[in-house]
Amino acid sequence: MKSLMVTILLFLSVNVNAQQSDVMYVPNQNALVCSYNFRQIGLYTGGSYMTTIPHAFIYTTPRVVVNRLGLTYVNKKNTYSIMGGGFLKNNITTTEIVPDLWLKIFPIRMMTKEKSFMDFAIGLNYSEGFRYGIGLSIPFSSIYNR
Repeated sequence: MKSLMVTILLFLSVNVNAQQSDVMYVPNQNALVCSYNFRQIGLYTGGSYMTTIPHAFIYTTPRVVVNRLGLTYVNKKNTYSIMGGGFLKNNITTTEIVPDLWLKIFPIRMMTKEKSFMDFAIGLNYSEGFRYGIGLSIPFSSIYNR
């Protein structure tokens, strides 16, 4: 619970300066990927949430492992985003950094041509195989331009 609260507070503290923030859930990896765009370029980070329940009477603390980091680019119409960076892959004896590539599209913004509305995001990831993610995109620049 403590790690979850720290993650949420970290996300909210970075949102103050960002013009657009996205949160995406990747079900295959049980991971969250958050991106923060300042103009058209920004950062993304991601982490996996792991918990094990070995027995009904033993509680193990869930742990959050930050294992993604990279740069993101959003086009001027704010309809798609390309992200690239590294994914930290832990094995029993070694740790590798493998390329992590994302393509996110924002379908409501594509149809309405309005880039200041909140939208959901559909992401396609390639990092040693294809994965998908779904999430929420919040453009904060529209709040400050009123």
